[in-house]
This record gives sequence, C-alpha cells and structure tokens, in this order.
Amino acid sequence: MKTFIKWFIYSTIMVAAFCHHALQAEEYQEELEGVWRGELVLQEGVSITLGINVDNGQLTLDSPNQGMFDHQPTKFSVKDNKIEFTDTNLSASYQGALNDGQLEGTFTQGKERSITMHKLTQEDKARLTYEATYKGDLPVSENSSLPLQVNIAVVHDGYIATLDSPAQQSFGIPLTDVHIDNNTLSFKSPMIQASFNGKKTTEGYEGTFKQGQEFPLTFKKAGSDEKQASTPTPELGEHGAAVAIIDQDEIKTQFYGEHDHNTQYEIGSVTKTMVAYLLAHAVVNESTTLDTPVNEFWPQAPDTVTLGQLATHHSGLPRLPENLLSKADQTDPYAHYGQSELESALAEIEPGANNYEYSNFGYGLLAESLAKSAEKAFPELLNDVVFEPFSMPDTYVATRKENTSGSLSKGHNVLGDVVPHWHFQSLAGAGAVVSTLSDMANYTKALMRKSAEDDATVEQLLAPQKTIEGCCQQALGWLISEDKNGKAYAWHNGQTAGFSSFVGFYLDGSRAVVMLNAQSIPVNDEAIKRLTQNAGSQ
Repeated sequence: MKTFIKWFIYSTIMVAAFCHHALQAEEYQEELEGVWRGELVLQEGVSITLGINVDNGQLTLDSPNQGMFDHQPTKFSVKDNKIEFTDTNLSASYQGALNDGQLEGTFTQGKERSITMHKLTQEDKARLTYEATYKGDLPVSENSSLPLQVNIAVVHDGYIATLDSPAQQSFGIPLTDVHIDNNTLSFKSPMIQASFNGKKTTEGYEGTFKQGQEFPLTFKKAGSDEKQASTPTPELGEHGAAVAIIDQDEIKTQFYGEHDHNTQYEIGSVTKTMVAYLLAHAVVNESTTLDTPVNEFWPQAPDTVTLGQLATHHSGLPRLPENLLSKADQTDPYAHYGQSELESALAEIEPGANNYEYSNFGYGLLAESLAKSAEKAFPELLNDVVFEPFSMPDTYVATRKENTSGSLSKGHNVLGDVVPHWHFQSLAGAGAVVSTLSDMANYTKALMRKSAEDDATVEQLLAPQKTIEGCCQQALGWLISEDKNGKAYAWHNGQTAGFSSFVGFYLDGSRAVVMLNAQSIPVNDEAIKRLTQNAGSQ
C-alpha cells in the first residue's frame, strides 16, 4: 500500500487551557458583531481556518481545523472599527480593522501573516452543522486499520479542510475540492495523491479512499459512541535496529533482526548536530562568527538572519521553504531541491520574529553557508571536519540515489511497509547523513571525551544559547536537558520516512545512548529511559 510520508506539517495555533486576565470591551461598530472566518496561510499550499467571534462586545477565537472553539485570549480590544487581541500562552497576537465589509489584519505567532476575514452569512452559518472532525479506519491488513481524521471548517462560501494520520504523526495535510452535505462527502489531496468519495448512510459517509489503490472507508462524525480502531504501536527493532550503551570506556551493543555493526541507517535530523559542530569549529578557528549574517554568502538572503540564529532555530525562517512541496516527490521530498530553488526561496522569504521555530530550511541553509565559507561542497566539508577525525569510515551524505550503499537497511513506515530512501541536495544539512552504529558510537564517544577535556569547539557547541520554554536549553544543534537529579545531558533525535534515531550523552562523559531504528516510529522515550535509568545512583 502506498501510504502517507511524514511531511512535517504542524499547525500554527497551539490549544491550551489556562486562566485568563480580565477582558476588555469598548465602544465599537455594531458591524463587528458576528462570526468572522478567514484562511490563514502557513506556507504555500498549507492553510488552516482562523475564526473570531464577537458577541455583545466579548471576543473568542476558533481554530476549527485544530478542534479549538470559543477560546478566550489573554486580552482583547474591540473599539471603533478595530479588533486586537493578545494571547501570551499561545504567543500570538492579532490586529485588524474593517475595510469594505471585510476584516483585514495581521496574525502573529512567531511570524507575521496577513489574513482577511469575512463575516459568515446565514447561509454560511447553516453549514456549521458540518463543521466537525470526521474519523475513519482505513483497513491495511486483515488485522489492523490506520486511523484517519478529516477536520472540516466553514469559511464564507466554502470549507477549509485538513487530513490527519495520527499513527504516522502526520497532521494538517491540506485537502481540496471539499464537498459535504446530507448526502455526500468528497475531497482530494494533491499532496499525497489521494481522494475520497462517500455517500451518507446510517454508519456515516461510506465510500472509497484512493491512494494508488482503492480502499473501503467510512468517515463518522466525531463524538459518536463508536470507538475508532487503532493500529498497534510498533516496538523498537521490529524491522531491525541497533543500540549502543556507552558507560565511560565500556560499550554494550544490541542488534535486532539480522542487523549488525555494518548495517547503515538514515539518521535524519541527528545530522543537524554535525552541522552545528561545523559551525562551532569554524567559530573557534575564527573563520566565521555566530553573528555572521547569511547574506554574506547569499546576497539574495535577508540581512537580519545570522548563522547563530539558524543553529538555534531562532532565525524566523519557517520549517520548510515555501517552494519545496509544489514539485516534491512525496516518496523522496528533498531530492529535487537544489541551489537554484534555495536561492529563489531566499529571495522571496520575509523572516518572522526571532522566536523558536524548528526549521529544516534553516539547517539546510546553514550547511550550505558553511560550505561556501570553507569553499568546499558540504559532503566534503563534513567528511574533513567530522567523519575522518571522528573515525566514521562508513558514514556519508545521501545526495544521489546511485550512490546508495548496499549496506543501507530497508526503511519502514509506521505500518511496516518498505518505503524509498531519502536523498538531498541543498537541504542536506537538515537530515541527509547515513551511518552505522559503530560510527555513531565513535562520534558520540569523541564528543563526550572532548566535553570532559574542555575542548574549545565542544564547549562552543554545547553552550546553552536559548531557553525553550517547557523543554530544555537550546545549544548549537543539541538540546540540553537535566535528569531527575539535575544532571545535564545533550540529546537530539531524527526521523525520515523509514527510519528513526536518537543520540544522547551526559556532559560529564559518564554515559551515552545511540539508538538507530529501521522504522519511522518515535524512539525518544525508550532512548531517554535507557540513558537516564541509573540517574538515581550516579
């Protein structure tokens, strides 16, 4: 079965429950009363609905595609022909004004986005009966189903809908050609080359889901009594894996399936830690600085973005460049993205606020900038500064399909299906490295040793730069957390369409874990448990 890849699309508004400060209402135009809806464009081809409700001077927010309704912001103002609100817990704000019957304004949450809202007419409001989440179970074998859900939101004269596949950690997949009434439900998804057509029955909207093949599927409005089927959560190593536990000089390894020391894995975003090492190495050797602007290497780029901001995900760049998805192969989404596409994206980008926003775009740009500074191709630079010095002979950057190693394991999605390997060009710094357990153990041991020896490059690498609220400290690439005894450790994880990975180590060099899995499932909890399991006795 051809299934969804992980597009890493995440919704903008985060739902939260909390106490609110006193709200504020003032004299305002009666025309502002009502239900306002607009399309909030997150990036090209990806949108959600944002709603504002004004009732007797009181204001609440809706984000129907995310299941958020009647949310009270921290404070708001409805005055004259203007609406403003701020929500500290969502780190969001909005300023808008009536203009020719439309509410035109700017929504800010990390990045400023223009949005035009229309007041829902009586006819629009009649369609609110269809605004809901619809859940279905896609049969993938005789014994298991894949839970899917469609989130439908009403806007003036139409709908905005998204598709979620929670088991695959895929959310906000955009839908087009959405139609729903008392008789039928239908939609398309160009991004994943899928469609659905169903007719209303006593069970729900019963029909056919097409994605390469045809599958029977019934979507039922959420809130009904029936329970949605669930796909059993795969365990580590079901399709092969490798784990190393490093206790100072002792290394214990464990292999699953037929994997061994020679088996290679896509390590995904753990690649970012190596890019960060390149930056720290360049800073210590005074060939660049954290404050060096990116447009020193890319004249098209904004002059407000620095190398240090890229390395800490505080550059204001989005998770993905807007021109990535339109021409991407869903089975190998980064393979087509070369220097011309990167230059085009940089010429068009308007960075948002310098708040935390995890960015594959940013790390791809950082890697290419460091390569330009060193006057070498990124794979060559990584080989010279990391792979060779750290004794990683079986590690490489996956830039071309024809160079794929015969030792590279097959990758599997959450359902256990084999999926194609990923390849990269100008976004290689985001996650293109392929490696073995032995090489990754050597990499980790070297960092631990250098950290214990107060090596200048590793000190620069692991020095906390930013605080991520509710999580940890952000160093260059690495995240710094503490165990239950307050002992600090560095970590990073990675995931591609068919692999997942984790590397973590205590800053005092006492213990480390490397986990490489040939299936795209989360391994963080298991890895951190193994890393910190002796914290009480340390």
